[in-house]
Amino acid sequence: MTQTTYLYGKNPLREALFLAKRGKVVPIEKLFLTKFAQEDPSIMSLVQSNKIEYSTLTSQEIESMVGRDVVHQGVLATLNEKALYTPLEELMSTLDLENTNPVFVVLDSLHDPHNVGAIIRSAVAFGASAIIMGEYEQVQITGTVIKSSAGTSFAIPIVRVSNINATIIKLKEKGFWAYGLTGDGDTTLTTSKFDSKTLLVVGSEGEGIHKKTLEHCDFKLSIEVSPLCESLNASNAVAVSLYEWSKQQK
Repeated sequence: MTQTTYLYGKNPLREALFLAKRGKVVPIEKLFLTKFAQEDPSIMSLVQSNKIEYSTLTSQEIESMVGRDVVHQGVLATLNEKALYTPLEELMSTLDLENTNPVFVVLDSLHDPHNVGAIIRSAVAFGASAIIMGEYEQVQITGTVIKSSAGTSFAIPIVRVSNINATIIKLKEKGFWAYGLTGDGDTTLTTSKFDSKTLLVVGSEGEGIHKKTLEHCDFKLSIEVSPLCESLNASNAVAVSLYEWSKQQK
């Protein structure tokens, strides 16, 4: 049974509709607004310019759909779940691998939707070309992920694959080098040279990268931090690594 994927909150909707205005496809199936949200000119101008039909609901009716703990701000949309993801073959066909060195962020079994949303936002901010995630044992694109990413989930291709290890192997055959983020890595971020096509692999919040997946990484990448801090969390580690990658591309 397919689970409904929701977008909620004003900022995620603004970001999504702003991207739609720039020609990107945003997979909104149905849009619901409270009368309070309809009084927001920044929301309504984007809704009207994108010619999106909407229905009026009360806050209580929205909460009956997504729960009382969700901060929806009078905005709720249902999304085409399939359209949230880009097939790997389609992604690869859009890239000029002969003349560019893209970076893909590979998520290995992350369970915290806030971390996933923050990683997506950093990936967009620093110019990553895609997010790759597993289909199983991995949080998928949910309303919480979209809200945590501030709507940038729609600004980057997100590829869902059945087998992370097989995907890493396939991409390495196409010239990618895999960097596994791990606290005890023998290669430091500051000494790494990102001068080729790159996979930045990050593992789950508690257990890190799976042993077998780490074996497929060409480099075990560590980030030097103060001895007063044991380590960075997954989203912060990705943000710092992508910042270093982006500096080197410039």
